[in-house]
Formats: sequence, C-alpha cells, structure tokens
Amino acid sequence: MSFTAASTMGKALVGVPVTQTKSFRQMRAAPAGRRSTKVVAMAGAETAVVVAARWALAVPTMYAVVSFNEYVTHRWFQHAEFNKTDWMKALWCKVTGAKVAPKADGGGHIEHHAETLDDMSLKTDPKWLKSEPAKMLVNSKYRGTAFEYDVTGLMTMQMLPTSIPILALMGFSAPSVVAIIIGSVALHAAVWNSLHPAMHGMEDIPLKEGLNIPLAMAKKLRKTSYYNWLYKNHMGHHVMSGRMNYNVCCPGMDHVLGTYCPEEQWVPKARMPAGAENRDPYPAGEYNRRLLERAEKGMVADELVDGKELELEPELVSA
Repeated sequence: MSFTAASTMGKALVGVPVTQTKSFRQMRAAPAGRRSTKVVAMAGAETAVVVAARWALAVPTMYAVVSFNEYVTHRWFQHAEFNKTDWMKALWCKVTGAKVAPKADGGGHIEHHAETLDDMSLKTDPKWLKSEPAKMLVNSKYRGTAFEYDVTGLMTMQMLPTSIPILALMGFSAPSVVAIIIGSVALHAAVWNSLHPAMHGMEDIPLKEGLNIPLAMAKKLRKTSYYNWLYKNHMGHHVMSGRMNYNVCCPGMDHVLGTYCPEEQWVPKARMPAGAENRDPYPAGEYNRRLLERAEKGMVADELVDGKELELEPELVSA
C-alpha cells in the first residue's frame, strides 16, 4: 500500500474529508524550506500538547501526594503511631544512623482529641481545664486546630522527599517544581484553616497568623455539600478515637489504606452532648463564647452528656 493510500485510509477512518493527496515522491520534491517550516510547526504543536498534558496531570498528582502526606503526618506523627510501628523506627535508624528512634509526642494533637466532644465542640469545664493535658494546649492560641505559618513550613519540608522525584520524572523544571510544591502546600493550609479551627468552635485564623481563604468565600464553602462531607468525615475521626478517617482536607488515602469509616458505622457509637443536633457545623468563636458563659453562669448546658459532664479519657492522653 502506498503512503498516499495509507494516508487517505487513515483520514477516512477518523472522518476527515479527503480533499487532496500527494505521493511521497511529490512531498520529497517540495522545497526544503517549506518542509522544515512544517516540521518545526508540528514539533511546536506536539510540544505544546505535551506541556499542557503535563500541567493537567500535575493537579491530580499533587492532590494524591498531599493526601498521602496529610495521612502520614496525622496518623504516625500526630497520633504517635510511629512509636508503635517497629519497621518505621527501624527505617528511621537505618536512614539517620541513630541507635534509637525518637519518640513522637503528637505536637499536642492527642490532647486536642481528649479535649474534643463527639459533636466537635471543645470542653470548657473546670475539671478539664485544670488537667495536665489541657495545660499543654494553653500556649496554643487555636488549641492545636490551626495551620499557622510554622506548621505550614514543616509541611513544606515534609513534602519535598515525595514531591521532587515525582515532579522531576514528569519533566518539570526546578523552578516549576518549587512553584508547584509551594502552591500545593499553601492551598492545603488555606483549606485546612477555612474548616478545621471553625469545626471545633475556634476563631477564624487571620492572614497574619496563617494562610486562609477569604472569610466571605469560606462561609459560602461551609454551606456546600463538600464541606459538609468533610465535617462529617472528621467527626467520625473523633468519634472513633482517632483511629479512622485520618484525611481532613484531601480524602483519598483512607480509602486506599482501609481506614475509612463511613457515617453509618460511626454514628451509633457517638455520645453527643445535649443540643448537638442544633449545632452549626462551623461555629467559629464558640469556644470563647462558652468560656465567657462559664465565667458568668458556672455551667454550659450544651456540654452535658446524659445529664452530666464527661470524664477525661486516659487513653487519649499522651504519656
């Protein structure tokens, strides 16, 4: 079959009208300048397609990388499962040359769980506030719920080992790699701060203290079905004592690693305080309002479970 016939058949198969054909000999006879111009144009078009595809693939790729890093940090560092995972400790020692692996203390996150009621509000009762775990959160303005700039910096450093090799293999230049990583971490921090502090009744974090979505936009997002799903997913994490649903902003890895707990499984285990059914999912400022109510009245009725205040849960308090 001649080149002309193959070309004509290919065009017919894809539905392209055949208006004119040239033999290979005729094409060779074309002026060299015209041929080189066509080659350059075709190469440029192909390059543009490749670049566009690469940047399009960067979005789901970085989502997966952020979901993975969020999961690993939340499960093995913040919940200190690193301390119970022998192969991780052995790998740490092998990579760093240390004789003994360090002990993860969770950075106050375990205490945050001990402070959180099943409806996502935070305890304000005197017994809790005088406890040692509560005292560990005194110096945290947002009670361990926010991604302030120092935390965002740590997240950026953590992202490097997983992001750089993947983006390099995808063909991105060094400046592009830096821009993609910083952009991904910044977006994650902004989404986190638009939902997690407010979920627990803390004040919205201002830009001078951490990245955040503009408040007007955040309030609209909190009314969407997606933010409602994130809220319920994270509520399940707390109800299940921090052993399921580790992803907060970027769900995905829980489903891959088998730690996703759907709503119908965790709801029957919840011990909801009085009035929980009327609580706004994102009541920013609730914690400070309850502290003020305590000071004025000595009691916050909405924190009662079965008519009494909950006792501390020792298994959630770090040693």
